[in-house]
Amino acid sequence: MKEIKVRGTIDDRGQLCVEEPLKLDSNSRVEVVVLVPEATAINEDKPSDEANHQATQLEDYFSFLRPDDIRLKGTRIGIETILYEYLFRARTPEEIANIYTSLTLEQVYATILYYLHNKEAVGKYITEWLEWGEKMQEEQRRNPRPVYEKIRKLRAARDAMRKADGNPVSI
Repeated sequence: MKEIKVRGTIDDRGQLCVEEPLKLDSNSRVEVVVLVPEATAINEDKPSDEANHQATQLEDYFSFLRPDDIRLKGTRIGIETILYEYLFRARTPEEIANIYTSLTLEQVYATILYYLHNKEAVGKYITEWLEWGEKMQEEQRRNPRPVYEKIRKLRAARDAMRKADGNPVSI
């Protein structure tokens, strides 16, 4: 086998990126050997400075107002809003960015990536948010605001009048 030396790097997905394309014929066989200098070898126990830097950059997209209130910087939109669309409504990041026009696609991807990097903590955050929402809905059903009760009575009266006139009742 003929030895060809190629210079390149490994990207964040673990794929080899070569500086110059290889020119091989259809019968060529290639064996890739990656040499990693010891000074930059990956230590499983200690995250690299680059990994810490990336995590810091990711968190720069958010305002951590309280443990139960994480919002996208410069907006009033919480991460739960984006993650609900993504996880429970199976919307793509592009669809989410089109729905929430004050957000950039980059912010949507950053939120999803933040979730993927912190699944346990963000999963708990979302669960607590959903439980709180259910609790508030139940509270509103038990104690409706006076304006909602007035609207309900007006609709009932309107529907009774339509029924008396022989018109179909609205839903």
